[in-house]
Amino acid sequence: KMFTYFVGTFGLIWLLAVYKVIVMDDEDFKEIKEPRSFVAIGEKVVDPDFSAHPGQVIQYTRNADGSTKKLDYIDTKKYSFVKVPITAEWLFIRSSKDYKVESRDFVKEDLHLVPHNINNGESSLRGVLDNENMDKTETKSKLKPAYLLSWPPVQPDGSVAPEEGEDTMPLIGLKVPRFWEAPPGTTDAELNVMGSKVNGEETIFLMIASYRDFQCRETITSAFSRADHPERLFVGAVDQTVPGDVGCLDLEVPCEQDDSQPICRYRSQISVYHMDAKYATGPVTARHVGDRMYRGESFVMQMDAHCQFVRHWDSKIIQQWRATNNHMAVLSTYLTDVQESLTPQGDSTRNTVPLMCNSDFEGAMPARYLRHGSQPEDIPFIKDMPQMQPFWAAGFSFSRGHFKVRVPYDAYQPMVFQGEEIAIGIRGFTYGYDFYAPRDSVVFHEYAVNSKRRHQVHMFWENAGGSFDERKSYKRGTAVIGMAPGLDPKEWDHSELDRYGVGKVRDVSLFYKIFLIDAVQRKAVQLCPFVKSGLMHRSFQPFLKSDGFGIDYTQLENFDTKSVLEAHLIKQHPEWEKRLKLAIESRRRGELQEAINTAERIGLDKKNPDLVNSARDVLMSLS
Repeated sequence: KMFTYFVGTFGLIWLLAVYKVIVMDDEDFKEIKEPRSFVAIGEKVVDPDFSAHPGQVIQYTRNADGSTKKLDYIDTKKYSFVKVPITAEWLFIRSSKDYKVESRDFVKEDLHLVPHNINNGESSLRGVLDNENMDKTETKSKLKPAYLLSWPPVQPDGSVAPEEGEDTMPLIGLKVPRFWEAPPGTTDAELNVMGSKVNGEETIFLMIASYRDFQCRETITSAFSRADHPERLFVGAVDQTVPGDVGCLDLEVPCEQDDSQPICRYRSQISVYHMDAKYATGPVTARHVGDRMYRGESFVMQMDAHCQFVRHWDSKIIQQWRATNNHMAVLSTYLTDVQESLTPQGDSTRNTVPLMCNSDFEGAMPARYLRHGSQPEDIPFIKDMPQMQPFWAAGFSFSRGHFKVRVPYDAYQPMVFQGEEIAIGIRGFTYGYDFYAPRDSVVFHEYAVNSKRRHQVHMFWENAGGSFDERKSYKRGTAVIGMAPGLDPKEWDHSELDRYGVGKVRDVSLFYKIFLIDAVQRKAVQLCPFVKSGLMHRSFQPFLKSDGFGIDYTQLENFDTKSVLEAHLIKQHPEWEKRLKLAIESRRRGELQEAINTAERIGLDKKNPDLVNSARDVLMSLS
């Protein structure tokens, strides 16, 4: 009896072990919290290394951690290697205790073994894989043409109208609105004058990217309440939040209780793309989604979610844009701080404007990129119109709508926080756009450093979990604009360069030549004296094309910026020699520092090193 008991017990344990290996391990593949998250974005990948084994099976090695088998033969009729982006959402699913499928060392890092019978709520993965092409064709035939996409891009309930359709963003797998496009056969000249109207007047699309920003609702309220023509304003906001955050439409008093609030009155003109902040991959991604919300408006404005407008801002910015007489003008700047910039009535107290002229390289090779620094703010030298500048800023941009059609944010640059601006600016240059600083500020920015209520600002990388290697994004960003000539083409992603690449109106090399940027050595020259003085404006604006569509850079190919800049700096030497001497006599730290900094910028330290060194010694003695 004892022998029979031990045999029976051993047999039962053996049967349970077999059941665990055969049945329960298979269940490990099925227990997934959100299978749709990767099924919907999966792409079948056939790897030749796995097709040689007879019997439609592949050899598959799993980690020997107690819950997995070291070696198995997987039936390819039941399982597929599916290409799944390494996103924050994907990593969140993989970290779930119910999900046991791991990456394999012997396959590409983004290939994962997935069973066909996982249900995504509508159909099995096998059905998705088998019918993918047919479904896409059938769905596509039911969609509106891109040029007929209408407002709102996102419905009030957060969905996209079925007839409008959605795209799936590469790499990160977000379902997003489709891009608006001009009708087939539209020429560049026709696109340049296109734009929707309300009551015969041109519209403005305001794009806001908000990351866990409680001021988003204030910004939208300010835009509508201080516009002369709020009926012509359409706001597209990308609202990245987590439960408990104040969203772009979360009012202290609900619309049901007070429908006179601007957000309530103009709710039909506000479209919000809601996104869980834990899946955020940076401002480039958020603004890319925002670009997709454009629906053919006449003008487009881009800015941050913590800004305040002046009264009559819409009329004022359009008037400034028209003053350039340049249909390809883009007004752009780093906004002035809102502190002490607005009266209670909403009028500006400022007569200064920042100019985009200060930029230098940072980062490590081969992904070293050009980053804009803090910009000088002064009374504009050019009085009667916006002043030309070489660079574009993400914090404020106002232009014709076709700027967003031709130069949308790149969908292939997750985790980028710096370097996006030079890429957009250079791509815009190659499409024929010219950049100007606004003549007067129409909106101000609430910077955290000076704000009593913005001390603990949330940043997108708090939830990203290292799910992307941003170096890949920086490599693409620099390579696309020709800023990484030594980079092996195999090291960066060449996808969709027809949409996210450079234009054909001007060559990238001309931008580098004119603005003294060495793309090989990754060095840049300080251009602010050339820009602030109005030299750039006076030199380039006369070459505006007769039809008003951009500066004719074919007439500027031999322009010697370096010689013009050096001559301008030499003219300043006598004045700053006097200022240095006065600063040494006064022994005022602020005056000394400013005089020394300027002397170094204009090359006076090389012409008169003894004087500059004396000033440095005095400054050191005051420390």
